[in-house]
Amino acid sequence: MSPERLAKLLRYILAYRPDEFGLIPDEEGFVKIKDLHLAVTETDGFRGVRRREIETLLEVFAREDFEYRRDQGLVRAREFFYASPIYTEDPPRLLYLPVRPRAWIHVSEKGWGQPQPALMSPEVELAERLARRKGALLVEVDTVKAQASGAVFLRFIEKLYLASWLPAEALRGPRVDEKFRARYVPKPKEPPEPEPIIPFRPDTDLAELPYRKITHGKKKKIPWKEGRKEKKKRGW
Repeated sequence: MSPERLAKLLRYILAYRPDEFGLIPDEEGFVKIKDLHLAVTETDGFRGVRRREIETLLEVFAREDFEYRRDQGLVRAREFFYASPIYTEDPPRLLYLPVRPRAWIHVSEKGWGQPQPALMSPEVELAERLARRKGALLVEVDTVKAQASGAVFLRFIEKLYLASWLPAEALRGPRVDEKFRARYVPKPKEPPEPEPIIPFRPDTDLAELPYRKITHGKKKKIPWKEGRKEKKKRGW
């Protein structure tokens, strides 16, 4: 992979269209390097690119174009040409939301109220890519129902939408039944069975108890050690 070709792709992603690759930069324009690497390897012609190749490019060949904070795992273009997410009154009627299976058990009943905003796309292919990255399933979001219940949508460039809250009645996904729970909810570990307590009676034969032999403080004599002690006593 030539550095020039890779740098051109990174510049397009970070400076112009992060939305096309399912990336939402923070307020300073940074994205996680691990997320950037995943986005690159999903792109035709770049599937074999290793993370180390990207890091070398950022630190050696293109330092004037990118800022890479290795200790924080963050990267951004030094100059970017897109706006922050903006409020929209007219989102697409149907959006697709990746949700991890275990989270869906709660979200399907209570709605989306996670610490991170829901990240959605009107394009099934892009939403499926986001779902694969997270090991998630796809949930359909009816934006008309969501807005009627008070949900607010933000649009990021063209292909991504965000919402901090979504009502359960606006979400449609897999049915959460016992089969679903059995597949995705780990079973609790059973505590080990306690060892049986054997009552002690005065007439109990100690040799029959499942414990180590009682020596009353006396140590077992080991022949070679006893021989060495005897030599020391005799001055050998």
